Amino acid sequence: MKALLFLLTLLAASSLQAQEAPNARILGTVHPTRQAWNPFDPANDMTPGPDGTFARQFELTTTGGRNRDGIYSMRLVRGGGLSGTCKRGDAAGKLVTGPDAARAGNIHFQVTANGTHTVTFDPKNLTYSISSAVKEIDAVSSLQINGFVHDRQGIVECHDGRRTRPAEIWDEWVPSHEFTRNADGSWSIDLPLSSTGGHEKNGVYQCLLSANNIGDWGYSAILGQPGQLAGGNGYDSRVGHARETAIVFRVSRDQTHRLTVWPEDYRFEISPPVEFFQLEEFDVSGNVVPEPWNPKNPEHSMKRGSDGTWTKVLDLSTDGGWDGRGLYSMNFSIDGDWALDSVGMGGAWGRTWHSAPQESNIVFRAKTDGPHKVTFDPDNGTFDISPEVEPVTQIGTLQLCGDFEVFAADGSGGWNALDPSHDMRTESPGEFVKDVRLTGGRTYSYKFSANRSAWAMPLVDYPYDGYARLASHGNPPPMRFECPRDGIYRFRADTVTGHYSVELIKHL
Repeated sequence: MKALLFLLTLLAASSLQAQEAPNARILGTVHPTRQAWNPFDPANDMTPGPDGTFARQFELTTTGGRNRDGIYSMRLVRGGGLSGTCKRGDAAGKLVTGPDAARAGNIHFQVTANGTHTVTFDPKNLTYSISSAVKEIDAVSSLQINGFVHDRQGIVECHDGRRTRPAEIWDEWVPSHEFTRNADGSWSIDLPLSSTGGHEKNGVYQCLLSANNIGDWGYSAILGQPGQLAGGNGYDSRVGHARETAIVFRVSRDQTHRLTVWPEDYRFEISPPVEFFQLEEFDVSGNVVPEPWNPKNPEHSMKRGSDGTWTKVLDLSTDGGWDGRGLYSMNFSIDGDWALDSVGMGGAWGRTWHSAPQESNIVFRAKTDGPHKVTFDPDNGTFDISPEVEPVTQIGTLQLCGDFEVFAADGSGGWNALDPSHDMRTESPGEFVKDVRLTGGRTYSYKFSANRSAWAMPLVDYPYDGYARLASHGNPPPMRFECPRDGIYRFRADTVTGHYSVELIKHL
């Protein structure tokens, strides 16, 4: 059976001890999957050898990788948790881990011929090798800024005939995203910003940096350390530490700001100065609190303990939740703002991952009525709910919802995911289809929902990641389909790979 390579893992370990069993994983675009960067997914495991090293073979091509140019990005993980993240050291073949890994990046290389390539990882000596020979890329020759700092650019994902491209604002190939290199070795770009600009039109801007037009050669910020960059954090390849976020700041007046970056020193500055978020608090979002997805609601706030953990007491019931049978979903937001993205589940119950959109909501069913204490440890990337709840981590059924005429009688204009009319049929393990009559000339909105759980497990395609694959994160907006003519259309969703499609199967 196919392992769940989409972000709701099929294999939740029975305990944290099991999750920490000795292993090594390789992450990156060497895997053509949505879960390519998930450090908790056993599908990314390497094979142990008798000498303590680990290895894995890949069929790589000169037209593979994210940009279809034979350039691949990867990093290695020892021990199965975020603390075991290993990035490229100061030379090819060397790795760094622990606190030093923040000031290091992913391993980038280009294959020169199609064929089998073996990656070998020595977690004890922190070394790696790649054979057959590849061309490693380690020098920054260009720098880009991608994200909501481009107020007038497009927000729709597209396909250029070769690859799916992220929405224009997040596309590292857009010429206006390029920095200029200065004589002192720094890089700079001038950005016209506004107090009414940004993703939510409130002057809060979110962005990431990329080098050499490689989205996974990413730089993010470190919360509470203004001006410091963390390496290896592209839109898709975020490491997952709660404190390594996008570069997020607020401007108070309309003017041009100059961003200057010293990539080798992992630092930056913005002039005139802007207001940075400082990690003042964590919050709980989801249907466990009022106004589920409004992180600004003060009732979402968590309380910080002397040990660095954050807690929140929730009133849950076995006849409440999404379905009236105790089903709940939640994640953690930062400083009451979605601009810093949320912290969700990364594929193993009890573990967190700050890596939208691959992270999933934390979904569970209450087993008892009354107060439940949620504890979140951002430093170790863990969470706990007490008394014990029943985790929901597998996809058993899938529903198609949307403003289609055939769903009008579901009581919610096509959006009641609990109504049986939305059920899709299983075509193969993890793959679901449904045939729907549509009217030509109309543009429809739709989402997928798992396990008849209403919107505890929504599945959509995110326009900013550059992949035509489904993900589950927060409460995402629906997808759109422009129907060209009257007919019966087949909606297909593969929860293993994340692929989805809509095809005309009968003319009317």
